[in-house]
Amino acid sequence: MAFWCETVWAAEAEGGATIPEAPSAITVLLRRLGEGPVHDWLHAWENVVFALLIAVGLGMTLLWMSRRRALIPSGPQNAAELIVETFEQAFIGNLGPHTRRFLPFLGTLFLYILAMNWAVLIPGLKSPTGGFILSHAKVISGGFVTTAALALCVFLYVQYTAIRSHGLLAYLHHLMGSPRTPAEVFLCVMTLAPVTHILGELIRPISLTLRLFGNVTGDDILLGVFFVVGMMSLQALHVPIGLPLHILVVPLVLLFGFVQAVIFTWLTSAYLSLSLGHGDSAQHGGGH
Repeated sequence: MAFWCETVWAAEAEGGATIPEAPSAITVLLRRLGEGPVHDWLHAWENVVFALLIAVGLGMTLLWMSRRRALIPSGPQNAAELIVETFEQAFIGNLGPHTRRFLPFLGTLFLYILAMNWAVLIPGLKSPTGGFILSHAKVISGGFVTTAALALCVFLYVQYTAIRSHGLLAYLHHLMGSPRTPAEVFLCVMTLAPVTHILGELIRPISLTLRLFGNVTGDDILLGVFFVVGMMSLQALHVPIGLPLHILVVPLVLLFGFVQAVIFTWLTSAYLSLSLGHGDSAQHGGGH
């Protein structure tokens, strides 16, 4: 309980407002370190540190689940196969026969985002996909960095898939608006079709970044508000504990964290499906 009473603010700005958030291990450590280079580094890269820790923990968990593979699965292998089969059924509607090709990327993306979204519910951790890092009343970092990195990975992978599937010239032809005659080329140039297509591709990662960051940050702030109110509820009695009001918000954090992971991953599968081109889509549609 002493840990939870250590601090009720994620970050403090001199003369500025604070953002309520359930305390993390790094938050407590920063208060004990005091000013210095280590303090500044941890303060600026707090979300990245937690993102790396969650990645290592998730990787070790998945390796443990698949370490003793057998023809007749049991125990952790059963759970692992159930997860893979669920993902395959979820994405086959978008990707059809290409589902297994992209399943490792999509499955890893979903599990990683879900683990980061839910990390705030574990004492000592926080959600690397949400929250702000403040310094002197200025936002210097936060979950935006993590969500932007995830969206950038998706953007690069989708573009790589499109170029690999159709070739560089066909990819550039698509960005031009797919003109077939000189007249169509002229119309595409005059109507700025290449600009529209390029902007459409660039808006996708921006949309993914802001949607995930905004929703997870809202959940974290709501959880932090209830945590602070609970800690202050018994302050008049001068007791070192408070009411666990933040438990009321836990179902919402679980639900919205799961939904945001689903939306991010499903949109990624849709972008990959579009990058495969009309020929693959037609083949997929005929198969179903």
